[in-house]
Amino acid sequence: MSCNRAHNPSAPPPSHIGRAGFTMLELIVVIAVFAIMMAIALPIINNTLISMHVTSAASSLSGAIQAARYQAISTGCPVQFTTLPASNSYQLATEAVSGTPPACATTYTNLGNPVPFANSDVTVPSVTFLLNPGGTVTSTSVVTSPASFSMQLKNVNVSKTVTVNGVGNVTITAP
Repeated sequence: MSCNRAHNPSAPPPSHIGRAGFTMLELIVVIAVFAIMMAIALPIINNTLISMHVTSAASSLSGAIQAARYQAISTGCPVQFTTLPASNSYQLATEAVSGTPPACATTYTNLGNPVPFANSDVTVPSVTFLLNPGGTVTSTSVVTSPASFSMQLKNVNVSKTVTVNGVGNVTITAP
């Protein structure tokens, strides 16, 4: 004979009725499992973010170098590209076009303010080079022209190398 309260009102209630919620032990176990999962996941997430910062900085720098090269070609005057490590930014300067017939000035004038390209957690060396109207690139520190040179953007765990060859091709590699 089954114990059914509808047929036998004096029968004791089943033990699962009246139990609502979780026990303290169950909550502590769930919190402990969550804490262990977060302890494993946070370093992975942090490394991924750092890698994304370095990759983004390298891509921004590559795009800026290409844009400055195109500007030099279109205006017919060289553009000077300088990285500023203290502020993780770059500064463009050009010889302004003036006169009749139009000619490039003999001194460089900054084009606007320095442009940030990376967070403070990315380090970049100080580099200055010229993007010439013919599309070539020359470094102010390397005597040979056209020159090929590299800049290494790095963080504690991640680094990317931005290489600019003498004809203005920019490549990004991970060592």
